[in-house]
Amino acid sequence: MMGLGCHASEWGDAFLDPLCEKYRVVTMDNRGIGESQSSVETWSMHDMAVDAWAVLDAVGVASAHVLGTSMGGMVAQLLASETPERVQKLVLMATTFGGREAIPPAPEAAAVLLPVPGITVAELQRRCLRVLTAPGFADANPELIERLAQLRQRVPTRGRVFKAQFGSIVNSDRSQSVRGLRAPTLVVHGQDDPLIPVENGKLLAARIPAQRCVLFDDCGHFPHFEKPAESVAVVLDFLA
Repeated sequence: MMGLGCHASEWGDAFLDPLCEKYRVVTMDNRGIGESQSSVETWSMHDMAVDAWAVLDAVGVASAHVLGTSMGGMVAQLLASETPERVQKLVLMATTFGGREAIPPAPEAAAVLLPVPGITVAELQRRCLRVLTAPGFADANPELIERLAQLRQRVPTRGRVFKAQFGSIVNSDRSQSVRGLRAPTLVVHGQDDPLIPVENGKLLAARIPAQRCVLFDDCGHFPHFEKPAESVAVVLDFLA
């Protein structure tokens, strides 16, 4: 499950292909994103968890390994706490349990979430990726950044959907419920994540407690494309 404003096609082949060689992989667009439609103006994190249950039902899966990044990791926490029988193993990437105990974003990271009138969706995405990835990553990987920017231009996130997702994040506090998680859990986090600082990953791993916590140097908010080979390797090792 993807994060705030992101759609399923943004996982990238470098991360998904090795998983697909070993497992049946199901990705989903959260409500209102990409090919998923929604006519309502607001929804909760629980609503998105219900959507994920519906996807499992639709593909005929009673239980599964669940992997979520950022907001998707928050939804995954609810899945594991509300329907533990459906979650075999849990992978939480670049995420937090939320609430008052969570460490807030760096100011520059919070700023890129605000709308900027008069610029294209692609340019907004370039700015976002430049700020939220590790220092120097965007300059070292201009083709990837441009590919992701153009992908977002072709599949833009509606403003009302982004607002609804953001509201669901703000209004969800799982700081106590994660203590009861029983699924074996892997926490993956970038040391240079400015949006959900790495301290959140450490706190989450300690509270579950996680079976394993992996922190990547020189990695920001997107381990799945900043460190795809390393990320998928630890995920596959954990799931084996």
